[in-house]
Amino acid sequence: MDLVAENLTRSFGRRLIVGPLSFRVAPGTVFGVAGPNGSGKTTLVKTLAGLLRPSSGIVFLDAGGTRRAPRDASESIGWVAPDLALYGELTASENLRFFARLHGRPAGAEWADAALAGVGLDPRRIAATPLRALSTGQRQRVKLVYATLHEPAVLFLDEPSSNLDEAGRAVVARFIEEQRARGVAVVASNDPGDLALASERVTL
Repeated sequence: MDLVAENLTRSFGRRLIVGPLSFRVAPGTVFGVAGPNGSGKTTLVKTLAGLLRPSSGIVFLDAGGTRRAPRDASESIGWVAPDLALYGELTASENLRFFARLHGRPAGAEWADAALAGVGLDPRRIAATPLRALSTGQRQRVKLVYATLHEPAVLFLDEPSSNLDEAGRAVVARFIEEQRARGVAVVASNDPGDLALASERVTL
């Protein structure tokens, strides 16, 4: 499934924030969104993901000639961002099992433990810890699993390595590479380590 933008713009009032931009992100491609703080990276990623409406132009998911707007294809989209909030009073495992059930997937503790271990977390050490009590880096890793538990075709990562240490950045880089290898179209902003994996990019 391709992600396609054609003459895409996004404005707030009379102020043009993004665009016009045209590009196609194919399956198995990492597309980078680069630029300094305040350049519009998050605005672009949210518009591509269907969380904001374009001011002009179009963005759509193209599956063999069948076009769908991102907001109408949420089952095909994964999303990770600094403002993504899960249930802070639940543990990491409880969060994952809850959202997995919403997607109709098996949601046993063994599955959740394996998913957490896959992003470098020791499920035994955090088994009884509410999500809100985990570190920023630990919560970010849980978000990565959450965003992909329904096996999306397109994955949006808004500053996925923000506030992470070197080990956390390495986990994110490995995660992005794994998703790319599975044929997922990945859109990632802005960390240089993340964008090093990008075969294409736009700079705002």
